[in-house]
Amino acid sequence: MRKAVVYLFLILGFFGFAKFSAASAAAKTPVSAQPQDPTPVAPPAHLVPENLLAVGNGSIYPPYVFVADKHHRTLSVWKFKNEVPHLVGYYAMGIGKRHGNKEVSGDDKTPQGVYFIQRRLEMANVDYQKYGIRAFTLNYPNFFDRLEGKSGFGIWLHAVPKTESLAEGSEGCVVVRNATIQKLTPYVVLKRTPVVILSKVDYVTPAKLAKERKDALNWLESWRKAWEDKDINAYMSHYAKNFIGQFKSFRMNRHEWRKYKESLNKRYKTIRVVVQDPMVLTHDNQAIFHFIQQYNSSGINDVGEKTLYTERNSAGQYKILSEVWHPLGPDVIQAKSGASLTASNLNDESAAR
Repeated sequence: MRKAVVYLFLILGFFGFAKFSAASAAAKTPVSAQPQDPTPVAPPAHLVPENLLAVGNGSIYPPYVFVADKHHRTLSVWKFKNEVPHLVGYYAMGIGKRHGNKEVSGDDKTPQGVYFIQRRLEMANVDYQKYGIRAFTLNYPNFFDRLEGKSGFGIWLHAVPKTESLAEGSEGCVVVRNATIQKLTPYVVLKRTPVVILSKVDYVTPAKLAKERKDALNWLESWRKAWEDKDINAYMSHYAKNFIGQFKSFRMNRHEWRKYKESLNKRYKTIRVVVQDPMVLTHDNQAIFHFIQQYNSSGINDVGEKTLYTERNSAGQYKILSEVWHPLGPDVIQAKSGASLTASNLNDESAAR
């Protein structure tokens, strides 16, 4: 009996010592051996991302844009001032578990392209362990993603608590720390703040960016002027052969769009088009032109937001793949230009402006 008791104490003592030894070893494990967040990489001094041709001036579109560099696991914030992007800050970020551009639902890859923040979700509405104190949803899949047949949903820019590592990888979201999401929040305007996600950011001099911006805005002006002058050949030269437009619930190919525009040119004696606050962002050969559009004719007067989805061909020319128009609210227009607008000024034809 005594021997049994002695053996019992020896066994308990052994397990207690083993537990103590394991705890001591864990306590002595150097911090460097534990999973660490990626180290953010500072953008090169005196250079700017080549994708930010033009961003809002703050009157309607915010002057801020977020740039996610997947290669360097770095999220940077840029502010446009005097038509030049200036670095505000840069932060460590996590991306999807698997490398490459997102293709299908569930592939755990982070998409690449130009996206816009849609909604803000607070801690009370999301799983804190997974999304931290706040999440911003993105409009993935965007127009170009859908055109390429990509699938998936729920791509967000969100936080994670300290207990989670940024290095382990997400299900495709761009992930930052709680402290970082708090710093980003003041720069966000829902539906209008862009997030440009890139495999790797290429930087250029402000002078080179200015030239690219000038070329893009000159192209936009030639499109505007051709429309206003009712020069249908010059106007249609801006459109891709595979262009798809929409009027009400009807989709139109390039030929049908031309016929529709020709009918409006005959119907209205005069047409005046004003483009304001253009935002131009690129990804590879894709470019999004987003701006305020004022349209005045002998039959219709309206103001709205126009988006041109374009691609650059082998000759470097922008060609419109599709375009979308949405009316602006009277309060926004009043704040912008003092113009008076009522619902009676808008009709179904505005959708094809």
